Amino acid sequence: MVQFKKMSLFGPQDKYQLNKPFDVAQGKGFSLLETTIAIAILVSAIIGPMALSSQSIRSASVAKNTITASNLAQEGLELVKNIRLNNRLSDPKKNWMNGLATCGSANGCFIDPKDLTVGACSANCAPLQFDDTLDLYNYDSGLDTMFVRIIRTSDVGSDEVKVSSSVRWSDRFGNHDFTLSTSMLDW
Repeated sequence: MVQFKKMSLFGPQDKYQLNKPFDVAQGKGFSLLETTIAIAILVSAIIGPMALSSQSIRSASVAKNTITASNLAQEGLELVKNIRLNNRLSDPKKNWMNGLATCGSANGCFIDPKDLTVGACSANCAPLQFDDTLDLYNYDSGLDTMFVRIIRTSDVGSDEVKVSSSVRWSDRFGNHDFTLSTSMLDW
């Protein structure tokens, strides 16, 4: 009778089989300490990049909101400049800061960019709204945003005023504040 050797694609199959059963008592397995160390290395290799990506997401969100706040603060200063210019163009003898008296109070004021109306802030200013159809932050239409802009003026001299525009917002990463200030002269 002819016996056939069991073959695989890589040669005789008995070549790859264990001659004797695996015995745990021989000490050829992993110890509990080795397994724990291997798991710790694996976990640290996974947690490091995850923490880095989490920090990156936080930084991107804070940077996006800070850029928006800086633009809104700059717009606040520009609105005061527009009112000053309108006062001069309408009547050169008119007080150059006409209409901005409420901005000199401790609570400051808000200026609506749609029509340059000035309103006094009570204890808290109203949040800016974003109008999707106009792509404009304002106080009349749209959905409330997290941004609150406060404009304050203080007299430095008879022909100089310090103007500051502060934008505050709160998000899941905390409370933030961005302030710009400039001096304006009567010209």
